[in-house]
Amino acid sequence: MTQALQAAGWREQPGAASPPSAGVVHAQRGDHLADIAARYGLDEAALRAANPNLGASQQLAAGQALRLPEAKAELNAAVAGVAGATGREGLVQALQAKAYEAGRVAPQTAFDGTLHRALPSAYEAGALNHNYGSPGRYNAPGQGMLYTSPDAASMLHENAAYAGTGQHPLAGKTVLELGFKATPDAAGRGGVADLAEGARRAGLPEQALTEPKGGKSPSLLHQLAGEHPYTLPQQASKGASDAGASALRAPSATGGSQIDILPRNTRPDQIRPQQLTRHDAAGKAAPAQPATGVIDPMPADTRRYTPGALDKSAGARPALVERSGGKAYAPTDAPGRPLAAGNQSLEAPAGTAAGRLRQAAGGATEGYPRAASTRYGAVGGAAATLIDAGVRASRGEQVAAGQVAQATASNAVLGAGAAKAVDALTPRLGLVKAGGAVGALVQAGFSGYGNAQAYRAGQISGARAVANTVVDTGTAAAAGAAGAAVGAAVGSIVPVAGTAVGAVVGFGVGVGAHYAIGALDKATGFTSAAKGTLAAGLQSLSDGAGSAWKAIKAW
Repeated sequence: MTQALQAAGWREQPGAASPPSAGVVHAQRGDHLADIAARYGLDEAALRAANPNLGASQQLAAGQALRLPEAKAELNAAVAGVAGATGREGLVQALQAKAYEAGRVAPQTAFDGTLHRALPSAYEAGALNHNYGSPGRYNAPGQGMLYTSPDAASMLHENAAYAGTGQHPLAGKTVLELGFKATPDAAGRGGVADLAEGARRAGLPEQALTEPKGGKSPSLLHQLAGEHPYTLPQQASKGASDAGASALRAPSATGGSQIDILPRNTRPDQIRPQQLTRHDAAGKAAPAQPATGVIDPMPADTRRYTPGALDKSAGARPALVERSGGKAYAPTDAPGRPLAAGNQSLEAPAGTAAGRLRQAAGGATEGYPRAASTRYGAVGGAAATLIDAGVRASRGEQVAAGQVAQATASNAVLGAGAAKAVDALTPRLGLVKAGGAVGALVQAGFSGYGNAQAYRAGQISGARAVANTVVDTGTAAAAGAAGAAVGAAVGSIVPVAGTAVGAVVGFGVGVGAHYAIGALDKATGFTSAAKGTLAAGLQSLSDGAGSAWKAIKAW
């Protein structure tokens, strides 16, 4: 191993003895501390600092053990960013799995009654054409759905959420009354899935399906977290759809419930337009009239649906195409094409600089897909740097503000890039392996450089440098993977209501896993022992190979 480092350009100090792999030497008769430092090419002050129990005298007893100074072995702050990013993604993916399961296990019951649906009067003829519908709380882009209410009061509340200030909820709209009938078959399919009960069975709070939005941009917390209120309800709807439900009895964000029809599993003859009532610009209702001949029949849903949860990974972007008037989602009925990863329709570009900044941060002009992990990696790397600096300062160490600022910035950039790499590798390796691989790569670079410097200065042997780097890299791999695993575990057992809160919690437990591994190591001394054992083995291997080579040359 020493030869390998020398081949890379490192050289021991001329005349200095090679330090043993274990990092401990023994004084010879008549040795002073300066003699040991000179023998191994070490700084005398660093040697004394590594042996705080030495007396003031420079004279050493024969055989006295001295510990050699060693390069610091701590997880790089950017690894905390990786752990935080994977913790966030692990928890949110666990919540999405819960939501999909909530829809899949939701009990399906029979329904035979009247539903209410309001829409602009200019489009009343196509009231049952789900192909024109935009993504909403319970339907992802490319997933057909007809939103209706089981009574007039619920319908009024739903429309009030989208009305402008001072505007009547039904201004310029037609209210359509529909007869709907759904009966589960012997296998329990074809009925109306009760999502609130499904959420209870899956261990998901009902509030996770009803986070406020309704006609507005997502809240500031959602935009900062890069999440969206519709991520979980869309997964629940997909689960119920895959389970064969004709419709959803879904909790409404305005109170009460909705009956949302899934055309994928519903025949057109199950829906019967009965009567309609038009409202003028002031919301005043005209006399009701029969809907026969006015409302077109519901078309069959010919989209191709891929079974399983929607693909809403961090950083996944929906396919967009240029259409008249701007960009729009690409068609989703191509074979093998999954449903788009966005959560709602694309917003038109804002007219103000602040609005455009908000849209850029939240992905509004791309339909609010889930944000990439970069922001989490950056915050994690910066936070870990500041925390470490604070801990050192609390111990009385001198901490230079300029150095901390520079390290914070560099670790934020490195953490962001590393977290982005996790997103890229996750589809190929899975989140746990991707987090471990990227964490290991980051730590390998820093640990390898630091240990190579220590070897060059004569502080450690070549075998010890390699052992340190290998063990540090393995510890970082564990930290990155642990962030994902702990986040997923927390998301599976803790009833977090919503993706924004879940993302923040997941980030916290991911960073916590990073520090827990460091604390466990310090408490057990496991990595120190592993480094010593590995270094001794490598040194023996190197010495054995050298002896064999000398024997071969002599022969």
